[in-house]
Amino acid sequence: MLKRSLLVWLVIGLVLVACNGGGSTTPASVPAAPGQGTLKVAFLDVGQGDSILIQAPNGQTMLIDGGRSSNLADSVIIPKLKEWGAQQVDVLIPTHPDQDHIAGLAGVLEGYPVKLAALTGQAHSTKIYERLLTDIRDKNIESLKVRTGTVIPFDPAVKVEVFNPDDAEVNSDDTNDASIVIKLTYGTTSFLFTGDAEMPANQAMLDHGFDVRSTVLKLGHHGSRTSTNEDWLNHVQPQLGIISVGKDNSFGHPHPEVIAALEKLKIPYIRTDEHGTITVTSDGTSIHVTSDR
Repeated sequence: MLKRSLLVWLVIGLVLVACNGGGSTTPASVPAAPGQGTLKVAFLDVGQGDSILIQAPNGQTMLIDGGRSSNLADSVIIPKLKEWGAQQVDVLIPTHPDQDHIAGLAGVLEGYPVKLAALTGQAHSTKIYERLLTDIRDKNIESLKVRTGTVIPFDPAVKVEVFNPDDAEVNSDDTNDASIVIKLTYGTTSFLFTGDAEMPANQAMLDHGFDVRSTVLKLGHHGSRTSTNEDWLNHVQPQLGIISVGKDNSFGHPHPEVIAALEKLKIPYIRTDEHGTITVTSDGTSIHVTSDR
C-alpha cells in the first residue's frame, strides 16, 4: 500500500524527473527526441485484466490489450478514445491470446476504425482469439508481425521497441511468456509494458542485452510473483509501478511478495483496483500522474 502522503501526491499529480538510473553497465537505448506536446498513457480500469491507451504528441493512438469482456469497449475504452478526440486507433496490440487481455479489443474492432494490428502469430484456439484475428482479416486491417527487436511505427518523436517475444516463445504453448513486451520512449521518459510476461521472458530480455530501465513499469501479470521480484525491479529501476488488477480477485493479485519487493526498494506504486483509471502524462523530461479516485 502506498503511504498516505505519497498517495495524495499521486492523485493530485506527481511530477517525477526521469532518469535512467545508475550503476548499470547495460548500454542505454538512444531516446527519441521530445516533440511539441504531451504523451498520454492511460492504464484503464478494466477489472482483472489489462488495457492501456496511449496518445502520442502528434495525436496518434495506440491500444495495448482490452480487458476480459467485449462490453469494456463501449463502457471504458471507446469513451476514453472519444474523450481524447481520437478518430481511430492507429496501432492495436493484443499482447497475447488470454481473454483478460483481448476480449475488449473485439468490441473496439466492431465500433472504431483501426489502422494497424501488431501480432505475434502465436497459435491458440480460443473462440475470442479466433474472433479477434477474423475481425482483423475481414476488416482488411494491416498486420505487422512482431518479434524481439521490432520497432513499431508511431509518432516519430516516440520510439516503440519490442523486447519480447522471440520465435522460441511464440512457438511454445506458454501464452504468458509469449506476451508482447514494449518499451516506449519519449525524450528521457520511458514506459515498460510487460503484458503477462513471467520470469523466463524477463531473463530472455536481459540475455538479449535490452536496456529495460524505465521510468514507469507496468508490472507483469497483474502483480504476480511469477513476473516480478526484487531482482527484476533492480534491473528495471522504475520510478513508478503500475498494477492493473481487479478488486478481490481470486488469484490473490498483486501477490504480497511483489508488494514487499516494491516497498523494500522504495518504489512508489498505484493500483487500478484502488484508484481506477491511472493516467500518466509526459513532456519528454518528467511525468505527471493522476487517477480517477
